[in-house]
Amino acid sequence: MAFARSGPSGEAIRVAIAEALSPDRRRLVVTAAAREAMKRAEDAYRTEYGREPKHDTIVDGRVAASLDGLNADQGVVAFRFGQAGEALAWIYAQLVTHSPVLSGRYSESHILLADGLQVDPLKPPPADRYVFMNVQPYSRPIEKGLSKQAPSGVYEAAAAMADRRFGNSVRVGFGYESPLLSYVSGAANRAERKAMREQPARRSAMRLERETRVPAITVTLT
Repeated sequence: MAFARSGPSGEAIRVAIAEALSPDRRRLVVTAAAREAMKRAEDAYRTEYGREPKHDTIVDGRVAASLDGLNADQGVVAFRFGQAGEALAWIYAQLVTHSPVLSGRYSESHILLADGLQVDPLKPPPADRYVFMNVQPYSRPIEKGLSKQAPSGVYEAAAAMADRRFGNSVRVGFGYESPLLSYVSGAANRAERKAMREQPARRSAMRLERETRVPAITVTLT
């Protein structure tokens, strides 16, 4: 069954507005509409959770500090609400609290990376991916139960607790990552293995990445 439309289509309206307004004026109109949408979302968050909302602004698929770079004609803006800051502060506190203490170096060596850059764990900037890790070389043995003060390790237990506490708003994971290199993929088939034999730098990078992996907790917004 077909339905007739009595008025102009949404596309026709968009084109008419685009033709009627200058680029600067269109940007002002679109940005104002986006800010109004953000305000409504913030009000809804306050009503549901009873606290001030924290969110990332995503402009054209990238985390942005403001809406100023929004493309007025084809841009996409989204507001990603979550408890990342609260979750990160809680995880950091758990890592410090449950760290085995001898010299104190281990408990002082927990770092937070935001999209690969080290940041203050208590004042994290907006990011797509956060990673806690401990840069001491004995962090892996500690995670395996070396210390009697932490027979079940530190990072995996903290990640499990954080996931139970914040799993409805952030995604928490546990694994092993290198503080020096991002993951370096190996060879998937015979042709790639043959090619890798001629790439000593890549083989060295793979070996270094594997050898320097430490326990890591990852946090991303759902």
